[in-house]
Amino acid sequence: MSKNNTINVPIGAAIVEYGEGADLIKFDITKGGISFGVSTSVQEVTVDQYGETPVKSIMKGRKAETTVPFALHDLKRLSKVMPNSKFVESGDKQALYVSAQAGFDMLSTAKKMVIKPTDPNATKNDWITVPNAAASADPDYTFDPDNERIANITFNAFPDTDGTLYILGDESIKETQN
Repeated sequence: MSKNNTINVPIGAAIVEYGEGADLIKFDITKGGISFGVSTSVQEVTVDQYGETPVKSIMKGRKAETTVPFALHDLKRLSKVMPNSKFVESGDKQALYVSAQAGFDMLSTAKKMVIKPTDPNATKNDWITVPNAAASADPDYTFDPDNERIANITFNAFPDTDGTLYILGDESIKETQN
């Protein structure tokens, strides 16, 4: 019997779920791809005797950010990721009033965010979960016949009470102490 000697390199679209239970909202129509990125900040330690050669590095912090180019003109959904705003609706009329007031605490809006690939073969092992993600939406609307109107939604990760910033894979498996 021959062994399958392929290289599994996944590609494809995804959706983002934000919140849980009755507060869950899905961002499932995107244009340009959902982007998840992490950057780690380190301090390189040097001593005079070795000049600029680092003798060790110390991690100072980590930042995780997800960008979702949401392609639907859905004011109600946008209101859920537009901090310091107010959505109003009357019959078939809708409006989203967005404030420019400084000092809004973004952490106060943080919710669970999960990126789920739409590949039918994807499993929970392919998911990315951010336990505390604060969202903000920045519309970039071009009114011409060649471009879609996109609202770029940025989800910034904040550590939860045990320090977890994000989880790659199935979050139902709890980490154990060795």
